[in-house]
Amino acid sequence: MLTLSFSTLPELARLLSLLGNEQRLAVLRSIAAEEKYAREIAEELGISRPLAAIYLRQLEKLGLAEGISRTSDEPPYLRRCYRAVPFEMVLNLDVILSLQRSEDETG
Repeated sequence: MLTLSFSTLPELARLLSLLGNEQRLAVLRSIAAEEKYAREIAEELGISRPLAAIYLRQLEKLGLAEGISRTSDEPPYLRRCYRAVPFEMVLNLDVILSLQRSEDETG
């Protein structure tokens, strides 16, 4: 299981901002039980396929989703499906107090 970690307040703020979006959470929830293509997620959630793809790339960049390329006999011949990566995040006041204020701070 992936443990999300952060060392600065800006890193934590970026993570919370990404996870604080209801549609991104819905995308993550959609791929938690089974892998799906962006088109399937878009149809399920009632959002555009390009928006679903953007959210999936953002989740993948953070390590919360994993994309797997699949080949098909019909166009498009190469498609990417996604699944959620199990993760946990520990956040409490002690963690916040231990974070540096910025990436330039030295202690």
